[in-house]
Amino acid sequence: MPRIKPPSSMPPKISPSPRKNCEMGEQVELSKMTTKRQRIQHELQMMKQRMELLNSQLSLLDSQIEAKEKAIQELRQSSGQGVAAVSVNIQPIINYSPRSQTPVPEPLHRGNSNQFKTFHLEY
Repeated sequence: MPRIKPPSSMPPKISPSPRKNCEMGEQVELSKMTTKRQRIQHELQMMKQRMELLNSQLSLLDSQIEAKEKAIQELRQSSGQGVAAVSVNIQPIINYSPRSQTPVPEPLHRGNSNQFKTFHLEY
């Protein structure tokens, strides 16, 4: 069976984007690059905000760890004298996600040690 040739009078296919060597093609490329640049700048700004949030959470956590270590040292020193109560002001970490403005408190870990008399205060 012989193949049928398309007629030579058919126009060439139309390209969805303009040719690169004309002004319109350069305008399209410029628009694409500008959009990509804006997207990258926005992404960098979001990363900076996230880093600031993580650094502040890390600082808060460091201070809470210091307070907890100090409380443990005081408990160790006072356990020989029969005193087991030490007041420490520890605030729960609040996690603010960029997508949600609702604070989510981090769960407190409560362990029970046989060496010390323990009690929990709810506030």
